[in-house]
Amino acid sequence: MRGLLIFALLFTTTCLSTGIKAIAQDEPGYKLPPKDIIDLVMTKPTPGVSIDNKGEWLLMLERSSFPTVEELAQPELRIAGLRINPNNFGPSRSNYSTGFELKNTKTGKVFPVKGLPEKLQAGFVQWNPSENKIAFTNTTNTDITIWIIDVASQEAKQLSKEPVNAVIGAPFMWVNDDQILYKSVVEGIDKQPAKPLAPTGPVIQESKGKMAASRTYQDLIKSPYDEALFGFYATTQLKKVSTSAGQPTALGKPSIYGTWN
Repeated sequence: MRGLLIFALLFTTTCLSTGIKAIAQDEPGYKLPPKDIIDLVMTKPTPGVSIDNKGEWLLMLERSSFPTVEELAQPELRIAGLRINPNNFGPSRSNYSTGFELKNTKTGKVFPVKGLPEKLQAGFVQWNPSENKIAFTNTTNTDITIWIIDVASQEAKQLSKEPVNAVIGAPFMWVNDDQILYKSVVEGIDKQPAKPLAPTGPVIQESKGKMAASRTYQDLIKSPYDEALFGFYATTQLKKVSTSAGQPTALGKPSIYGTWN
């Protein structure tokens, strides 16, 4: 009798232990691998480098190993061969720099850039003609803005809180040492066009009986709705602004602009 009691207690304890482990395994959330694997996979890649033409200053760009879950969770529109994030009027797939340092090649000193956004996701890095300023974009979940680094003071500041449109090509270019031309998101823009509940007509395909190469482009514009959607996200307002002072000046009317010449 005593043996049966001990066996029953051991069996109950084992069942409870197994149940607790099963519950722990079913807890929501991401599970982490052992530390050795984390250290191996998350090792920071070699920094990118951008150097001025005089070879005096070196901008070192820290990069992340992988996109975050938050970045991967962003919405994506596939239209006209582009991958668009509708939340910030920019590309949905980009590689960003997560930190900047300036190195003086003559002295060998390395200076951290001050005044950067708390969560830096920098892209489109460009030196001005005199190479005493560096412009770049910072991307968030809701917008993309232009920032300027003063090389002499190693300090960054936001050029304007106005968001830019980076759907097609670089969203800005240097006009001279002080002025920048950029594509802004059109002010007062409404919600994106609503998708029709039913097609407005039949799908028509034409064959002329001739052999032709197959199209390799993806996500082409196939309907009036696709055309309207592309126009909504690709339309920008060109503006010019001084990096030292002054208000932006609008140039022309909103339109679809490609890459800079």
